[in-house]
Amino acid sequence: MAARARGKDSATDRKQRASLRQPTVWVYTEGTVTEPQYVDIVRQWRDPSVRLSVHIANDERTHGGTKGPKNSRHSRKPLDLLDQALDKLREEKRKERKERWPKPPTGYRWTTVWCLFDRDDHKGVDDIMRRVDEEWKAEGVDDIRDASLRVAYSHPCFELWRLLHHQDYTSTFGRNCDAAAQRLPFFTTKDQAKIVRTEQIKDGYKLAKQRAQRINAKHAAHVPHSRRDPYTDVWRFVEDGLRVTDY
Repeated sequence: MAARARGKDSATDRKQRASLRQPTVWVYTEGTVTEPQYVDIVRQWRDPSVRLSVHIANDERTHGGTKGPKNSRHSRKPLDLLDQALDKLREEKRKERKERWPKPPTGYRWTTVWCLFDRDDHKGVDDIMRRVDEEWKAEGVDDIRDASLRVAYSHPCFELWRLLHHQDYTSTFGRNCDAAAQRLPFFTTKDQAKIVRTEQIKDGYKLAKQRAQRINAKHAAHVPHSRRDPYTDVWRFVEDGLRVTDY
C-alpha cells in the first residue's frame, strides 16, 4: 500500500481532527487577579455535557494565582485589550481557513474572544463600544450572541458585579472603584478584596443578574457607556461566554 505523500492532508485526517475540536473562548481581562479567579471558579459550574474550551489569554498570575505580575508583559488598558483580542480573533480565523475547519456545532463559533474591562478613569470607553459595533456590522450578525467579538463592561468596575451577589445597589459611584470594593461584605483590605472565593458568589447569580438588569435598564440606549453609572453586563459573559446559566 503506497504511503500518503508527506504534507498532504486527507479528508479522513480532517474529519478525525474535527471530532476532537471544541469551540474555544479566549478571554482578555483588565484585572490581573480578580477576573481570572472569577472565570476559574464559574467555568467549573458549566454543564459537563457542554464541549467548550476557555482560555484566559493574558493570564499572568503568580503565587498560586493569588497575585498579579510585578512587570506585566501585556498592556491592560481597555483599548489595548481590544486590539489584542482582535489580533487573536484574526489569527484563529486564519487558522480555520487554512485548515479548512468544518462548520461548528449549532449555536457556537469555533472562536470567540471576550474583553472584560471597567470604566475606572479610562479614556476611550465609548470608542471601544463604537469599534465593537463596527465589527459586528462587518461580521453581519443580527444577534450579538452570534458575534465572534464580545465585551463585558462594568461601571465603575468589576466589584459592582460581585457586590450585586449580596445586595442591590443603584446609587452612582462616580468612577470610584474603591467605594464599590469597600461595600463588599467580606472586605478587610484592598488586596484581600481582590481575591475571589467560591463562597462569595455561590448561590448569588440569579439575584445578581436581576439587579444588574434593573440598574442597566435605567440608562437609555443613547447614553454613552462611559456615563452609565452604575452599570454591569458581566452576566452576558457568564451565559454567552462561559455557557453557565446559574450558580
